[in-house]
Amino acid sequence: MDVLFTAVGSIGTRHVGNLTKVCEEKGIELNIDVCRYTDRELSDDLSKMIRREIRNDEDLSDFYDVVFITDETKTHYDNISKYRNMCKHMFIEKPIFEDAAYNVEDIIPQDETSVYYVACPVRFTDYYKELSKIVSNTDVYSARIIFSSYMPNWQKGRDYTKSFRCFVSRGGGVDIDSLHDIDYMTGLFGQPLNVKRVAGHYSNLQMDAPDIAVYIFEYKDKLVEVHLDYFGRTPNRRVELYAKDDVYVVDFNKKTVEKQLEGSVRSFAPDDDFYYREMTYFVDLILSNGTIENINPIQNAYSSLKLAKGLV
Repeated sequence: MDVLFTAVGSIGTRHVGNLTKVCEEKGIELNIDVCRYTDRELSDDLSKMIRREIRNDEDLSDFYDVVFITDETKTHYDNISKYRNMCKHMFIEKPIFEDAAYNVEDIIPQDETSVYYVACPVRFTDYYKELSKIVSNTDVYSARIIFSSYMPNWQKGRDYTKSFRCFVSRGGGVDIDSLHDIDYMTGLFGQPLNVKRVAGHYSNLQMDAPDIAVYIFEYKDKLVEVHLDYFGRTPNRRVELYAKDDVYVVDFNKKTVEKQLEGSVRSFAPDDDFYYREMTYFVDLILSNGTIENINPIQNAYSSLKLAKGLV
């Protein structure tokens, strides 16, 4: 399998490691090229997994089995367009684009056997599995989804003000950077009928992109509230499900499922391997010749982006 990564920052590096592990387990010979735009020295561990560093287009191979779109969000559309004639499959980091102004019909796979998958790792967590079980077994009338975290702490030792997350022009903002929670909402409940959105910059974080986004999604049979922010000083990621039989609280950080009426709390196991499970799924997906469903093709990811921007 010949693979190209368009960048190897923290996300790309994690994917290189997981892809290498999965291919070793499946007995797949793997050759990885990575595009480099800086002189930052790669770690020894990462260098050992890479065949070539690509500094200009003349060094690219003529064809890759898979291209991983792992650079800044603002470059995604151009790179998908650039590489779509040079590869069979794509793994595209979320969010798919920095805004909803693009025409996705121009970049859908030309070959119906090609897979373009957009990352949605939360769907591979035990957290999401627990939510799915509840939603499948009871009537949910309303839900509250919360993701709150202090973004400057995400990468220790690095100046958060230099991150793409701080700049609208670079595809930043909590509304699209943290749309994982909107994505898995659609996995649980489907597409909403309407959305109301309020977003902006309200904290003392040094950024011009939104640091908070709050939504109400209207379904035929329920309302779903979503709260996303970059400035919560204690990590908070959970879902409250107001259901026919009980009020369920599923907590991502505490790894608990609480039934408030029943008065019970159940823990589920610590879960650090969901990115690896996602990569295993992706490799199986591209090897399946269409027998495995692509749970997040470009069209789905674009729909989630539109919802994050307050559009249906």
